[in-house]
Amino acid sequence: MKRGAVLTLALVAGAASGCPATARDGDLLAEGTVTLAWRAAPARIVVGTPFALEIVACPEDARLVAVDATMPEHRHGMNYKPSLKALGGGRWRADGLLWHMSGRWQLRFDVQRAGATQTLTRDFTLP
Repeated sequence: MKRGAVLTLALVAGAASGCPATARDGDLLAEGTVTLAWRAAPARIVVGTPFALEIVACPEDARLVAVDATMPEHRHGMNYKPSLKALGGGRWRADGLLWHMSGRWQLRFDVQRAGATQTLTRDFTLP
């Protein structure tokens, strides 16, 4: 059985704004005026197995325009392009991600807000 990184997230909504405030056992990214909270589905990412990301963008007018992943040391990305679907209320789902080999992956979220695009990234290493 292949081992994988475990990525889970407990989203705690901010009392007034409805935005994610903290992440337990998962990931919260902030850059400029944008904050993203996300979790993988299934929670355990395994090499060669498709997964999805459930994402909450804050503030709600932040529009997620792309989700992708690359392996910087290998200078390549995934073999498949994930699809992205807006679920409303600042929630998004990216389906069809697949990390086809072990090593360091860099997950990238491109977000548009107020006429500008921001890129938020997180590195992961799959055994």
